[in-house]
Amino acid sequence: MLPICRSMSSWGRLPIPKDRIAFDLSLYLVANRPSFQDEKLFFLKIMAAVKGGVTCVQFRDHKNDLSEVIKTALHLKSMLKGVPLFINTLHTFDVVHAVDAEGIYLEDNFPHLEARRLLGRKGIIGTSVRSMEEVLALGQTDEIDYVSVKVSPSKKTCPRNDQLWGIEGLRNVRAILPHRIVAIGGLNLSCIEPVYRELRSDDGIAMAGGLMDEEQPDTTAQKIHSICQRIREER
Repeated sequence: MLPICRSMSSWGRLPIPKDRIAFDLSLYLVANRPSFQDEKLFFLKIMAAVKGGVTCVQFRDHKNDLSEVIKTALHLKSMLKGVPLFINTLHTFDVVHAVDAEGIYLEDNFPHLEARRLLGRKGIIGTSVRSMEEVLALGQTDEIDYVSVKVSPSKKTCPRNDQLWGIEGLRNVRAILPHRIVAIGGLNLSCIEPVYRELRSDDGIAMAGGLMDEEQPDTTAQKIHSICQRIREER
């Protein structure tokens, strides 16, 4: 774990650009298409989670070809009806333009300025941080709208041996980074309260299996939403 350097200082909360789409990170669903053989079940799980309180959906598919990915993303876009759709695929920019998605999630250190040029001023851009050096570098750009911080392992959607920040690391990143944060990594209903307590009121948590593997994602999402609201009201 990288300790926070006492000479580092926070840049303060980053204002949302006036031309950017508004979005709520409270409960962020990562919907990984290859995890489901049954396409109908995939869509049913997503819509149940949205019914229960999911505020944005990341569509993830690094397996299928472009035409299949676009077909799935178009169907998702038509179903979500106002819930922002973020794209995370091998063909991210092709898909986001084909389906008019609200944003993207970048991987593999794709250049932020190039991403903004390709996406346009209104679109939402998210990315991850794997080192304190990346945290400091991101603090100097307003091209990124939110940052994911991996607090625990996740074999389903993030099997790579990325930096695991843990709760202390999340606290350190939150103290420095001006951007909004979504905490990610194997999270479920049983462990989210201490994570929410480390976040700002405009941050959130991301779940994949913690919702998609549940028998009733809507009920689980409702319980998570209640925890989030209670913590925010206590502040």
